Amino acid sequence: MGRHARTPDSRVRLVRGSALAVIWLGGLAAGFFAILSVAARFGCSHSSHGLACKQSGSMLGGVLIIAVIAIVTTVTVATHDRGPRRVAIMSTVAALALLGCYLAAHALIGTA
Repeated sequence: MGRHARTPDSRVRLVRGSALAVIWLGGLAAGFFAILSVAARFGCSHSSHGLACKQSGSMLGGVLIIAVIAIVTTVTVATHDRGPRRVAIMSTVAALALLGCYLAAHALIGTA
């Protein structure tokens, strides 16, 4: 007789579902500001010298978008079939990384 997959505990599902909801919402917020930081270049005048008005600022915004996508994807995949403690630790680290991406994108927009 083969091994059967065990059903996940409802508490673990609740912890993972709540953590992923927070991570996905944080990813949406950070990604939105990262997209705005890429588009900030087009709102600059010809005499503006801020980082957001240069090509390097747009590239930095693109890197922020890729970082947000990587963080959300990694946490979503890595928390599958893990215990509640490991899910909480990974989600906390990811939330702090997303906060850093959000603050970086917000600062980049501020230079426009």
